[in-house]
Amino acid sequence: MRKQVQKERCTKIMLSKCKSVCHLYDKVQLAAARMLDAEPSVCSFVCNVPVGVDVPADDLNLPSETYTTDFVIQCDDGHTAVREAVFRAHLNRPSLAEKLELSRRYWQGQGVSDWGIIIDAEGADHAGK
Repeated sequence: MRKQVQKERCTKIMLSKCKSVCHLYDKVQLAAARMLDAEPSVCSFVCNVPVGVDVPADDLNLPSETYTTDFVIQCDDGHTAVREAVFRAHLNRPSLAEKLELSRRYWQGQGVSDWGIIIDAEGADHAGK
C-alpha cells in the first residue's frame, strides 16, 4: 500500500494478465507482479487500485492522503484476492503497519477475505531504498 501520487521512479511494463500498463514503484512490487503473471491460478490482476474513503485514515494516524493497494487479483476459481508488496526491512515501521491495516479493513469491508502481503526474499539487496 502506498500513496496514490508517487514521486519516485516508476517501472512501466506490460504483463499478459494485467490489462493495462503496470506502474511499479520498487523491486518487491515488480517481482510480485511478475510472480502473479506467472501463477497459473491467477486469471488477471490490477496494480495500484485506489482504496476508498470507507476507512478514514485519521483512525490510524495516517495523513489524509489517497492510498492504493498494490494488487487486486481475480483467481481462476472466481474469488478476488488482494496483496500488498512490502520490503522485509520495513516490516517494523509503525507507518507501514498502519497502512497495511487500512488496506485490510478496507478490503474486508468490500467483502474480500483473501488479503495478504508479499514480502521480499530474506537477504535481498535493497540498495537505493
